Amino acid sequence: MKAKLSILILLLSIPLFSFAEENQQVNWDKIEAALYEKLKAENLYKTDAEIHQVMGHVLLKSDNQWERAVMHFKKAVEMDPELYFSWYNLGLMDPDAEEGRDCFKKCIKSNPAFPPAYYWLGYSLCRNKRDKEALPIFEEYLKAAKDDPKEKDRFIFASKLIKELQTGKEGKNSKMIRMAE
Repeated sequence: MKAKLSILILLLSIPLFSFAEENQQVNWDKIEAALYEKLKAENLYKTDAEIHQVMGHVLLKSDNQWERAVMHFKKAVEMDPELYFSWYNLGLMDPDAEEGRDCFKKCIKSNPAFPPAYYWLGYSLCRNKRDKEALPIFEEYLKAAKDDPKEKDRFIFASKLIKELQTGKEGKNSKMIRMAE
């Protein structure tokens, strides 16, 4: 689904911006309505919830329309709480807030095999000096990510971080997390 989503986002973004440039203004309400109709007509997605999820991705990728994207991701999970990728994106919007961490937890509940949600939940907890809570999350991350080549760099980092967290003392990696903006 991810490859199909990426191609679709690229293909849909180009005409949307052409439309906006021709009119020398960006009317996001019109763009969203046109996008919704186009997605519905192409029948690539079975449900309205999936369409809202894609619209959230398009809005994030096309012009960083965060508020509008959040609206669509929230609508998607309201319609279908199992759309883990919408929960994940909602978590990324404010990962250090309790609401963001709750979204990562819902993502994990919806798809326990999706490693990035574990990583960012653990990262957020560690960043907020909640190391005892972060440790088991990072351990779960390692289990979920062990065979995923896309997670290689984070896997290595998390492995080192776990060793630090097990000592109960702040180390190089946990300091790096806490200083990151």
